[in-house]
Amino acid sequence: MLKKNLLKYSFVLLVLTFFSCSSSKFVVDVLEPSLINVPGDIERVLIVNRCLKEEFEKPDQIVQGLIAGEGSVINQAGAKKAIEAVIDNIRYAHGMEPVYTSDVPRVDTLDEIFHKALDWSIVEDLCRRYNSDALLSLEVFNTNTYIDYGYYQRRKTKDHVKIWSNTRVYNQRIDQIPLARLRVEITAGWRMYYPADKQIIIEELKKHTQLWEFEGKTHKDALRNLPSKIFAVEKAGKLAGIDFSNRLYPKRTTVERVLFIKGNRDFKTANHYLKQRHWKSAATIWKKHTNDADNKIASAALFNLAVINEMEGNIEEALRLAKQAGDINDAPEIKEYVLLLEKKAKQFRYYN
Repeated sequence: MLKKNLLKYSFVLLVLTFFSCSSSKFVVDVLEPSLINVPGDIERVLIVNRCLKEEFEKPDQIVQGLIAGEGSVINQAGAKKAIEAVIDNIRYAHGMEPVYTSDVPRVDTLDEIFHKALDWSIVEDLCRRYNSDALLSLEVFNTNTYIDYGYYQRRKTKDHVKIWSNTRVYNQRIDQIPLARLRVEITAGWRMYYPADKQIIIEELKKHTQLWEFEGKTHKDALRNLPSKIFAVEKAGKLAGIDFSNRLYPKRTTVERVLFIKGNRDFKTANHYLKQRHWKSAATIWKKHTNDADNKIASAALFNLAVINEMEGNIEEALRLAKQAGDINDAPEIKEYVLLLEKKAKQFRYYN
């Protein structure tokens, strides 16, 4: 009798295990909110560089500035690269289109502070002329370069003498290798004008540092191996532009997400689609089970559809589905995902 009951309970346990909605992790691409808040109705951005002077200094001042790694000429070279990087980056942004003009009032490139903002009549005129929703302006670009010297130690061994099973090292010495270092510090200041509300929605002043280090037989030799100061400033300007524009718009990133892959035969079919990354085909199957009589299957279907909506950038719908799944089944995976989506939805709401 005991043996018969054990077999009966084992069979029930096996059935429950088979029909439970077990989960698995998948690598998916999702849309992440930008780190800088920009209204969602900004689709076309006019980009301007106010750090361009109409007249250069005298020729001897230009040469001195290039040698010293400072002055308006080298500032403008770095600012130009920063603008080019922003334009290139935004060109591939989700829902943004850049357009450039040089027809703006200029500022002094040698200052590290914001000058007076553009007059709204100028902003509105430019945005109307270029059919733009906002104007993004580089208004501060200041450069400082520093060169210093140092050494690093390198151990060098000439002779290895093996005696029986031991190896003794002779003539070991420590060499001092001369180093030259070039450090570039730039301060970049960006403003974004939003004519619809007549507000400056971005005003960021940020410092960036880039370091180059080369060795040589002598300090003079190491110095010759360093890049030119104007090349280093241009490189630092490009990286500053990339840093700013990367935080300006939502972008896709690869993350891990849990999906429920078992529950009934349809879920098994959907799992085959998942392995082939046919997300829409799997979603079509899950939609049929959102009102299933089995609460675990219904919650699993709702949860999986929430993940699909997150992948498509529909964060509010993803949150709604995830909460609905949680109301039916308070599984830890669902609770954790609801918290993640609530935080993400709060970030995205600014844009819509």
